[in-house]
Amino acid sequence: MEVRVSRASAIVVQRVPAERAEWFMEWQRGVSRVAEEFTGYRSTDVYPPVDKRRDEWVVVIDFDDEKSLQEWLDSPVRAQWVEKLEAQVGSFELKAMPGGFSAWFASLERGPEGAPPPPWKMAVTVLLGLYPTVMLLTLFPGPYTEPLGVALAMLVGNALSVAILQWGVMPALNTLLAPWLQANSDKQRTLSVGGFFVILVVLAGLALLFRQVTG
Repeated sequence: MEVRVSRASAIVVQRVPAERAEWFMEWQRGVSRVAEEFTGYRSTDVYPPVDKRRDEWVVVIDFDDEKSLQEWLDSPVRAQWVEKLEAQVGSFELKAMPGGFSAWFASLERGPEGAPPPPWKMAVTVLLGLYPTVMLLTLFPGPYTEPLGVALAMLVGNALSVAILQWGVMPALNTLLAPWLQANSDKQRTLSVGGFFVILVVLAGLALLFRQVTG
């Protein structure tokens, strides 16, 4: 088994009308199969809208390094798939993260081998920060930015979410979860597993809370 740390990611925010959701998922499966053939490809994670009244989908594509990611983003075959997408559901916003999620965890004290936290812990931490941030922005600024139109509303929403995550949420989570993020030895397995389940409980609680608010 080969364990590789993702070094580069691309985040795509796409508005998909409810009636085109099945088509979008079929398109996503197709383009992901094509991406799998590119060197350095790791995974594609698709997150549907957290609120059924909204239509923003988030897709995270992971590659081993920035060069591999850029080769995929610039490839003619991807351009062909993007043309199909834009013809059906319109344009999208793409943000490349050359350092992957690890850039948000650079301030943590590294282990003896200088390794960052495991990719799955970074992904769980980002999810813990991203979910309530997106939900709160959907509930509060969302109704006020909708009259601006899809393009401007998405721009404002994404600018706010990136700023809040970069300078507020992720630094706070790094400090709060540092013992868990750094607990990666066999002797710390109990803390590692226990912390993971605590985070799952917190996410479930947040989901129930937002469900009560959104209906």
